[in-house]
Amino acid sequence: MCQYELWAGCYTGGRPGTGAWRLGFDGTALKVAERWQGLTDSSYLQPVGGRVFAVEELPDSAALVELLPGGRLDRRPLPGSGLCHVTAWGGRLYASGYSGGCLAGLDLDTGKPCCYLEHSGQGPNPARQDRAHIHSAQPSPDGSRLLVADLGLDRLFQYAAQPDGALTPFAPQPWVCTPPGEGPRHFAFHPSGQALYLAAELGLKLLVYRLQGDRLEFCQAHALGDPHSQPESLAADVQVSPDGRFVYASVRGSDVILCFRAEDAASLRPAGSFPSGGRSPRSFSLSPDGQFLAAANQSGVLAVFPLDQETGALLPLCAAIDLPEVCCVKFA
Repeated sequence: MCQYELWAGCYTGGRPGTGAWRLGFDGTALKVAERWQGLTDSSYLQPVGGRVFAVEELPDSAALVELLPGGRLDRRPLPGSGLCHVTAWGGRLYASGYSGGCLAGLDLDTGKPCCYLEHSGQGPNPARQDRAHIHSAQPSPDGSRLLVADLGLDRLFQYAAQPDGALTPFAPQPWVCTPPGEGPRHFAFHPSGQALYLAAELGLKLLVYRLQGDRLEFCQAHALGDPHSQPESLAADVQVSPDGRFVYASVRGSDVILCFRAEDAASLRPAGSFPSGGRSPRSFSLSPDGQFLAAANQSGVLAVFPLDQETGALLPLCAAIDLPEVCCVKFA
């Protein structure tokens, strides 16, 4: 049976605790391989080559933390606060700060900060869009720019990198606006590089954009539930199968993973809704071979499902493990 490695991050109640785990999965069972103490609210993990980095969602400080063998931590301070996501691009890491509305960069070679920026403004939802709230960032498939989702401003920003890692607005299209109040959170790209799928947390939608050279062009919006009948539901994560045939999105509140079939890169149709194996599926991840989906349910359950290769459906649960307030999962 094939062996898989998974990484999981957990909230710790605002104090240092067991914030990260490395797990083995043989296709039928999950087993703890290593754990890291001393992390506070480790909201997101990012494998980079043979290394793994975590961010902590702290109210008044920020750092990138490398997870080292033997449970050791290498903490590298950054400006900002409330980090909730980190991505790698061009030999650097860029961390998104939700509460600070900020984006901070770290040079992997020197271990020093290379950039910092803050967004300003607000959106129409006074409870959730009182200010900028950067929630995630990822490089474009061609590596030409960094895209940044700001939940508070209803914008997907685009930045170019300078030689030193500093970011400047991407001249051909500095940003695209989502409809007011949608709250862009996380996004993923089709393997072809021709489409982007954006989870709108507050609007409970999956927004589809076509990548046309240097520009994004809106194509479709798919409801991820009914925000009027399920006011507690919030869109969370989005992932694409390695072969590009299926797009998945998670919803907290209704606690489901929704599947969409890609008719072509920028055209989706619904293909099913499946329980996530717990409550509040904040994050999920697909195995590199597209055989399994692992869901991080913040209720404390990491659940793994086989995937039907013809329909994209989640098949009955094949493995689960209790991890307190697990909020992020990544297949290595």
